[in-house]
Amino acid sequence: MSPKPVVGISFAGPPWAKPEREALYLASLERAGAEPLLVRPGSESGIPDMLRAVSGWVFTGGDDISPELYGEAPHPSLMPGDPGRDRLDMLLARAVLSEGIPCLGICLGVQILNVAAGGSLHQDIPTMIPGAVKHAAGARHPVTVEPGTRLHSILGVKDLEVNSYHHQGVKRVGRGFRVTARSPDGVVEAVEKDGPLFQVGVQWHPEREGCFPGASAGLFAAFVAAAAGRIPLRAPAAS
Repeated sequence: MSPKPVVGISFAGPPWAKPEREALYLASLERAGAEPLLVRPGSESGIPDMLRAVSGWVFTGGDDISPELYGEAPHPSLMPGDPGRDRLDMLLARAVLSEGIPCLGICLGVQILNVAAGGSLHQDIPTMIPGAVKHAAGARHPVTVEPGTRLHSILGVKDLEVNSYHHQGVKRVGRGFRVTARSPDGVVEAVEKDGPLFQVGVQWHPEREGCFPGASAGLFAAFVAAAAGRIPLRAPAAS
């Protein structure tokens, strides 16, 4: 039997950590056949070793990224997050993208990937996008997926319903990425990197309830399958 692919996954540190939400990501990866390697802020010096040990990386949800990272002043609605996590995830995302490591960004995670690639964000959808549908607090809304994209091939449908827990979203798309799904108000709901690598981000939460089934288990399964095709440069250290 082939060993399970080791997948890195980064979370916030105290006091921003939310163990009950983190457990949902870990369970989704384990069901898809991966062995998660959990990382928190303070681990930056170990990034080179981590990336040699993993076959893929997941960037998870969380609080707002500092807008200084994409050259903007804070909007009044900004929800300050974990500066240590900003640093960790930006370093990880830039390395993952440049080294061609399969990755999946979820909610905040898609925003991290976009900013790491030189993109920017709408800091507050309700006040910056006229007529926007509700995107926060677990709202559900439709999403249209672009045919011919990796995301479309994974989900197998063009139209689906997703859950929504965000007030920010992709504005300027990062280098090498393309928009692959939008909600009816035009808000970007997914992006993916051009080319053969699995480097995909979605704005919804496939680890939680409230999504079209293919937007959940199928997405994790496709990511883990892509990660399994990458051989790490060394085995992970024993915990």
